Amino acid sequence: MSISVTEQLLLPDVSAAQSGDMRAFERLVARCQRSVSSIALAIVKDLDASEDIAQQVFIHIWQQLNTLQNPASFLPWVRQITRYLAFNYLRDNKLSSQLRGDEPDSILAAFASDTELTDDLAKAQQNRIMADFISRLPEDSREIVLLFYREEQNSQQVAELLGLSESNVRKKLQRVRELLKEQLLAKYGRLVLTTAPGLGLTSAICSALTLASPPVAAATASAAAASQSSWLGKITLLLSGAMLGALAGVVGVIAGMRQPIKRAASIEQKQQLITLRNRTIAWVISCGVLLTVSYEFTAGAWGPISAFTLFISGLFWANYRGWQLMLPQLKQQGTAAYRKKQLWCVFGLLLGYGAGFAGLIIGLSNSGRL
Repeated sequence: MSISVTEQLLLPDVSAAQSGDMRAFERLVARCQRSVSSIALAIVKDLDASEDIAQQVFIHIWQQLNTLQNPASFLPWVRQITRYLAFNYLRDNKLSSQLRGDEPDSILAAFASDTELTDDLAKAQQNRIMADFISRLPEDSREIVLLFYREEQNSQQVAELLGLSESNVRKKLQRVRELLKEQLLAKYGRLVLTTAPGLGLTSAICSALTLASPPVAAATASAAAASQSSWLGKITLLLSGAMLGALAGVVGVIAGMRQPIKRAASIEQKQQLITLRNRTIAWVISCGVLLTVSYEFTAGAWGPISAFTLFISGLFWANYRGWQLMLPQLKQQGTAAYRKKQLWCVFGLLLGYGAGFAGLIIGLSNSGRL
């Protein structure tokens, strides 16, 4: 069976990632994140949830990459995992944010001008209007329409990413154009494009991967390299491995703090957020060095576990401090919304830190340290 041009371009990075090449996998994330988040969004109809699912998808793929026997089947495999996790999320969470009456048209009026859309439209409104838009679409066309606008209206690219024929994509797009007014669809399309994931999501995923257990091939390669390392090799590793993860973490911190800093209510709050960002960056880099040193210059499990515990403690404090600084804006959304976000934040932190620690223990066990 012939494969598409997009699949051919992905093949070298899929094979390299299966051997433990993190940079190759990061390129796969960058190339596939729009299709993954669009598929998730078509199912859950929530922007934040779709990006959370995208992170889960790529972490799962990184850990299970060696179970993929045919690299040419990478895209169908990714789509299957995305839909499975999205439906699981939908089953476990009740999401409801549809608009009523003329409210969609009043919010869409913001798209008439050429001003920066993300400055004019709050994230909560984006979520609500996207949910309304997706609900208007035929169920079998939702993935196509979302990805079509996020891929800047390239129907061939959409067809290859979703494993469809281009004629099928064009036919379903035409059906949507007939169902919705062309002008209204164009305005919705601008919103879809502005909500497409970019460097921020890529960085967040790559940062999460530094705490996830690697594929079996990657763990084997690392063990072989360690057995052959000299003092010079250890110094080289000090500048790679965990340090590359730390640098990815730095990018994630910068991207994650960008919107809170931008939306600060006062100069004082903005300066406090900038200070918190800089301290968190310094902490991530320091812990990257410490974690690398603990692996390369200590035996057993106590060194890496101590370094990781210290790392998590600092991140927990940074998250808590950031929550405190943004508390006034969060409470403006209402008590119910505030409590819901608070619970999700705590759950996300516990889940992320727990998964990271579990990955560390599994890695230590596989390497014979534990």
